Amino acid sequence: MWLVVAILFGIGELLTTSLTLIWFSIGALVVLVLSSFISSIIFQVIIFAIISISLLVIVTKKIVKKDKNYKYETNLQGILSKRGVVREDILPYKTGIVIVNGEEWSAIAIDNEIIEKGTTVEVIRIEGVKLVVKSTTN
Repeated sequence: MWLVVAILFGIGELLTTSLTLIWFSIGALVVLVLSSFISSIIFQVIIFAIISISLLVIVTKKIVKKDKNYKYETNLQGILSKRGVVREDILPYKTGIVIVNGEEWSAIAIDNEIIEKGTTVEVIRIEGVKLVVKSTTN
């Protein structure tokens, strides 16, 4: 019986992405082994619940804590501090065009300075869909 429970929870885990049902599958496998020593089904169910819920709480907390410290780098974050070349002049309070990693971006200067075509710039931050850049020749 516990083997069937373990298989069902295992299949359920394959159908989800939450990594929660696997702990119940492991709990069922542990009780499968212990069932040869414990004949009472009530005790087996209690042990199954204790093991499964303990694994779920303890291991999930460790995984979540580890995941909080991990920084995911998106495409946008990946261009911060990168250098690019101005393709169209950036004028005070006007956007220009900058090429960064082979992609065209609208850009404004950090101090509303004039940055001429061909100048190398560094990406400081992103505001909306525009890059905020500064000239690297300063």
